[in-house]
Amino acid sequence: RDDTHDELVKMLLTLFFAGYDTSSVLLSMAMWSIATNPAIQQECSEEAKRASSTISSSPPLNNCSVEQKKSLHEDSSQWESRLAYCQAVILETSRLHPPVYSNCRAFDKDVKMDGSTIPRRTRVYLPIALIHADERNFARPTEFLPERWVRRDPITREWIPRDYETEEPKQFVDDDPTYLPPGNPRNLFIFSDGARKCPGYRLALQESTVIFACIVRDLTVDVREGFVMQKRKKFALAPPVEMPLIFRKRE
Repeated sequence: RDDTHDELVKMLLTLFFAGYDTSSVLLSMAMWSIATNPAIQQECSEEAKRASSTISSSPPLNNCSVEQKKSLHEDSSQWESRLAYCQAVILETSRLHPPVYSNCRAFDKDVKMDGSTIPRRTRVYLPIALIHADERNFARPTEFLPERWVRRDPITREWIPRDYETEEPKQFVDDDPTYLPPGNPRNLFIFSDGARKCPGYRLALQESTVIFACIVRDLTVDVREGFVMQKRKKFALAPPVEMPLIFRKRE
């Protein structure tokens, strides 16, 4: 049937475009970001090693007891929660280098805004990259700062997510004049928002974080000397023209 064929084509386009190209562009930009920020790369590597130490030290599954298998499964399922800094790098990469740089929506009804009426069926352009680069939405917007998403736990010294809703700046400003306000996740539009928000956004963040952590745990990444990164617009994507990264096994 024609309608079944059309539905299948739409599903395949969604699978390959939304679920593959965007993640590959995001990971490429994340690798470039840490290659040009060695201190951040080292922090990611150390966190990834700590997070996977329990899993890597476990015996092979065929030699595990039932209790060991259960414990290993629990450790694996909790691994992502131990990667707060790595996920912050992914979030900051998506803010500064959004794989999808723009989006468009059409109103399904008349909308009143600032005294004006926007008629139904008007197409509205959403400049994601410009929103992320506006200092009204993010402090020091041109800088790559994963710390806007995480902070050190005062007791364990581990990285933990920052809470934009509850964090009180005053308690930090007195001790640190370079205080960086926490990033507001509501100002991130990499997955759009509202009823049409990407249904796979949780999976995208999870898989990108875990893949990223696995790479930086075992490999160092550098960029070719003198390389200047340039992007090209491809439909709604903004992939790099080239990405000459150099990977080496960690000692």
